[in-house]
Amino acid sequence: MNIRLLTKTDHLDWLRMRCELWPNANKNEQRHEIQIFGNRDSYKVWIAEALDGQVVAFLEGQTCNRADGCLSDRIFFIEGWWVDQKYRRQGVGHALMRAAEEWAKTNGCQELASDTWLDNDPSHAAHLSFGFKEVDRNITYRKELK
Repeated sequence: MNIRLLTKTDHLDWLRMRCELWPNANKNEQRHEIQIFGNRDSYKVWIAEALDGQVVAFLEGQTCNRADGCLSDRIFFIEGWWVDQKYRRQGVGHALMRAAEEWAKTNGCQELASDTWLDNDPSHAAHLSFGFKEVDRNITYRKELK
């Protein structure tokens, strides 16, 4: 497995994987986000390539100065973390997270932060297994105004 930073030639794979991670998101919005995030120095994306060259996983995130539960003002926030079903539980997700962690340390970040849905038990387990600590639970509400 080869872990490396995303290049512009990987954008179609990145789009495909983002659509897998967030299946309810509009594909055109996903394309737009890729254009925006792909040009930000603070936004980083790592991909995992199988031995046959197929891109099978990604992790994306950005530096920020605030995240729930964090104590410092230099944080790398994991925005998305996805591994193809066939490659799960083989260390691919951890390899991506290690790459992000090393980059974050090298670039002055003091903490990693992330979030996930309350009912996403596999994601909870993956975060905990990498050493994340749960700091909060949140339910978001909305009310349409008529």
